[in-house]
Amino acid sequence: MSTSITGKLNRAARTFQAGNDNTGFNISLGVKYRDPKTKQDEWTNYSAVIFAKAPGQVQFYTDILVEGSIVEVTAEQLKV
Repeated sequence: MSTSITGKLNRAARTFQAGNDNTGFNISLGVKYRDPKTKQDEWTNYSAVIFAKAPGQVQFYTDILVEGSIVEVTAEQLKV
């Protein structure tokens, strides 16, 4: 069963070289929810990595993965 998280990027993606041909984008998502017991707004933070190889893909992710962007990430399994 897969899980989808939609959230706001806390900061621009951090890029790194992944092997010879790939660029990695490390993203941090924040999802706000209201705690029913305390009636306070709380946040859950998620971290994910996206890999791109083609120059067009790399440029696309560089342009859109900026602070404040809303993104959705789907994963087969979450690691807590």
